[in-house]
Amino acid sequence: MPPQLPASPSRVPVRFTELAEDSAVLGSWLHEHGELWAGMDERTAAAVLLGGVSAEVIAAILTGAPDLAGIAWPKASEVHLDLAWATWVEGATSTPVLTYRVEIAGSPDAGRSNAATMIAELHGPLVAALAKASGLGARALWRIVTDSVAQACLEAGRRRGDAVAGMALARGILDDRTTPLFNRQWGFFEVEARRPDGRCVREWFRARGGCCRYYTTAGGATCSTCVLRDPASRDTILRDWLATRPEAA
Repeated sequence: MPPQLPASPSRVPVRFTELAEDSAVLGSWLHEHGELWAGMDERTAAAVLLGGVSAEVIAAILTGAPDLAGIAWPKASEVHLDLAWATWVEGATSTPVLTYRVEIAGSPDAGRSNAATMIAELHGPLVAALAKASGLGARALWRIVTDSVAQACLEAGRRRGDAVAGMALARGILDDRTTPLFNRQWGFFEVEARRPDGRCVREWFRARGGCCRYYTTAGGATCSTCVLRDPASRDTILRDWLATRPEAA
């Protein structure tokens, strides 16, 4: 079982806007993330916090949408968050991580439908606040947001039985050069593996354009899809995992 979070102001549900506007709340969240892994510095805490918040918020928005076309994107004031525990699975390793319960308050109107602009507006104040609080550059933080959006879109497509549609949604959002979400290094790639029984399995993965800095913690390493990892070692790790995971079809 994951450890219990200590009592702190961050255990009270907060609006997305409060993380950027209230330095005490943001500092409390950064502190709790800093306690997650030994040797985590403030820049890493900021990267992990932003990646987790962004992934969960976008996932919640997409889960609540009737389909992947014409999604209405909420304002930051309409998004409420609370810290929770989840399990991060990387290969054969399971690690307790901080994640978030997300509630969308209100009903975003269909007029707010420019996804790239809305996502940039949603995250902009938090990116600026985290850059100021941690010293991690805004450009690096935006890359983390982009990675989270890409993964959330891919997972939304998978849940609907159409990973290709999820990837198309991500590209439609993230290929917009007019927002800070754009970078040339993120993407999707397919891995093929052969199961011990001879079956061939394939799956799409998201290639990161940013880095959560987990490798800087005590005993940490680059994630399998980290932008710092070469594609050959990345694919080998994922191929081995895909070939041996129990739920592979």
